[in-house]
Amino acid sequence: MRHYVYILLALLSGCHDDNTDIEQFMRQAKSQAEVSATQIPPAPTYQPLAFASRGRDPFFLEPDSRPHLTAMEDCWQPASGRQTSPLTVVPLDQLKMTGSLTKGEQRQALITLPSGLVRKVKRGDRLGPHHGRVIQVAPNQVRIKQLLPDGLGCWQPRFMTLSTHPSVS
Repeated sequence: MRHYVYILLALLSGCHDDNTDIEQFMRQAKSQAEVSATQIPPAPTYQPLAFASRGRDPFFLEPDSRPHLTAMEDCWQPASGRQTSPLTVVPLDQLKMTGSLTKGEQRQALITLPSGLVRKVKRGDRLGPHHGRVIQVAPNQVRIKQLLPDGLGCWQPRFMTLSTHPSVS
């Protein structure tokens, strides 16, 4: 063990604190370096504008904005107890129509889920999270009627199409 201590001392005695050659190289490199940075122009100052009110407050919905409705019962509400399936929880923009099948008079569309699973849908089947229902199945497209809340307690229909040709959707 004593031999290892002597060897270690001999190795460490070879290290010294003289770094003059490295320091001289660093001074020479700094003196020869060229700076080619451009100055960034100052940021423009922000000029706030005062809000000019032109009637109603845009952040407040007046209760009489829908005068033809006297109560919430006057507008249609979807049934709340609907069943869920893999096709009703996935947003329509994540579904793809990959083909169609015809059996007798009934045409079915092949819909691919993001997981890769393919399901058959026909007219009347539910599709998408917004109370979507298939209203038409054509050879290259499926037409869907969705019901979206309008923010006032009522529901408005919106029609959407899934197609085998992505540019048609």
